[in-house]
Amino acid sequence: MQKIIFEIKNSQTTWRKSFYAALVIAVVLFFFRDRFIAEFWIAILATFNFFVLLNVPKIPIFVDETRKEARYLAIIFIVMMFMVNYFGLVFISDI
Repeated sequence: MQKIIFEIKNSQTTWRKSFYAALVIAVVLFFFRDRFIAEFWIAILATFNFFVLLNVPKIPIFVDETRKEARYLAIIFIVMMFMVNYFGLVFISDI
């Protein structure tokens, strides 16, 4: 779990570039949302994911990844991100 937290915190350049790329794709798809509504919402979901990953180092509990609470919260964080993505994609598939 420490490796996962360490990797998330040290890949900020990747998360920033991915966030901006997903945001540009979402804006482009917004203009064509009458034809690409599901793809637009998938791009919004990807933008949200990269925004959260970009801001993980700003969360105080993840500053010291060796603490027991940080490991538990990292597990909860990963599970919650999975649930948001799963239910988001289930909702998008109904559109």
